Amino acid sequence: MNKAEIVSKTLKEMGRISLQTQPPYSDEQDEEEFIISVLQDVLPDGVNIKVCEDFKHLNVECCETCHEFYPHYDMSLIDLPDGGKAWVCDAIKCALSRRISVENSDRLCNRQIAEGDFQV
Repeated sequence: MNKAEIVSKTLKEMGRISLQTQPPYSDEQDEEEFIISVLQDVLPDGVNIKVCEDFKHLNVECCETCHEFYPHYDMSLIDLPDGGKAWVCDAIKCALSRRISVENSDRLCNRQIAEGDFQV
């Protein structure tokens, strides 16, 4: 997904469509504009960004709070090992961190064994 698609998806998941098509979500007139501004600042331009749906193979249930209430605060833009970016909730971020940690640990052990530095 690109930045614009993620902003649109985020507003939809939060129950907001657009200032042009619906009245403001709350009495605070600029709330939606603020959310869009935060997302515009956080998300990179011209990059394909993976989202939670791209990690279904991890069999992790997404956080309702992250997606529906405060995604502009609770979602995270993370760097992936392949150099890509991902916009993910806490549950996916945690699962990815565990997976990356295990992969890195395996690589370290394999390197230590190959170099003869592995000690039990």
